Amino acid sequence: MFEVEETIVLRQGEQIRSEFCPQCRLVSAMIAPRAIAIFSGAKEREIFRLIEADKIYFVEADGVRVCLGCLHRYGSEYRIAKASSDDEIAQGRT
Repeated sequence: MFEVEETIVLRQGEQIRSEFCPQCRLVSAMIAPRAIAIFSGAKEREIFRLIEADKIYFVEADGVRVCLGCLHRYGSEYRIAKASSDDEIAQGRT
C-alpha cells in the first residue's frame, strides 16, 4: 500500500483577484479556471462551457478569471436540479 501526499501552492497574485460580480452583486474572488479545475477535480473545459453558456461571470484581463461565488451558486443549483431529475427517473417520470 502506498500513500501519496500532494501539496498545491496557489499564489494570490497569479491566480486570484477580487472584483465586483454583477450576478452575485458582491465583491468576489475571481479565480483562473485552471486553478479551479485543480482544486475541484472538474475539467477546465467544463468551466469554459459554463462561461460560454453564461452561467457564471468572468473577466478577461491577464487571462480568464471566473467568479467563485457564481461557481458555488451554480454547483448548488446543479446538485438540486440533478437530484430532482434523478428522483423523477427513479419514479419512472422522464
